Parts: sequence; C-alpha cells; structure tokens
Amino acid sequence: MAAGDVDMCIAQAADIFGAGSVAGAFVMGSFAVHPAAAMLAAFPHVLLRQELIRRLARYMAPFMFLPVVASIVAMTLRRNAANLRLDALGLALSLATIGITVAINALTAALRAGLQKRCRMTGRAMLITGIWLIRHEQRLLPPLCHLRCEVID
Repeated sequence: MAAGDVDMCIAQAADIFGAGSVAGAFVMGSFAVHPAAAMLAAFPHVLLRQELIRRLARYMAPFMFLPVVASIVAMTLRRNAANLRLDALGLALSLATIGITVAINALTAALRAGLQKRCRMTGRAMLITGIWLIRHEQRLLPPLCHLRCEVID
C-alpha cells in the first residue's frame, strides 16, 4: 500500500468517525432529548435548550468540523472520480449540518433574550419552540446521509 493510500484511509476513517459521532448525537437528541423537552412548558423548554447548547458547544464543535476537514483531505488524495463525488456530497452535507445548527442556536439565543425582557411566553414563542423540533428533525438528515455516503464509499 502506497503512502498516499494510507493517508487517504486515515482521512476516510476520520470522516466516518466524525460523521458517525455527529449522526449518533443527533439521533439521540431526536429520539430522547427533544421529545422530552417538548413535554416542558415553553419557558423551561427554552432554558433547557440554552443549557444544552452551552454544554454541548464545547464538545460537539470538533466532531462537527472533523468530517469537513477529513472530506477535504480525502478529496485531495482521491483517485477515483465516482468516490470523489461521494466525498463532495459528504462535505456538502456536513456544511449543511453546521449551517442548520448555527441557525437553531441563534434562534434559541434570540428567543431567550426576548424572554428575559418579558418573563412570559407568547404565542409566537410557543410557535418557535415547535419550529425547533422541526429544524432538529431536518438537522438529523444531513449527518445520516453523510454517514451513508461514507459507508458506501
């Protein structure tokens, strides 16, 4: 096995590990944390989400960026055009996951800032908590699809 092949295998392993870690965390969130949070009243729901964001941001960020970097490295070392397309798709899916996550976290911060001023939940805030659940379901698809691309590859 040539040195370039070993490097590509390491990049692919890192990509699969990162994509699988992100997908696993989002699956756990979608099937356990978010349904439990939906049972809370709106204000505690917002506080729970804000606290989760604060705690997980430190740990999830490296796992979310690992597939991005690993996909780029794998694409630069790739020799097969068909697999190159899968790596590019995986990269796009990882970037989509990061974008959706940033948007969800910004929505949480904006809502919390508004709540601190009023200390009560309005109908709009209740609607936003419902939108969160939809966005989290949307955020689950890109990492699962990225993991699928890497397994096929």
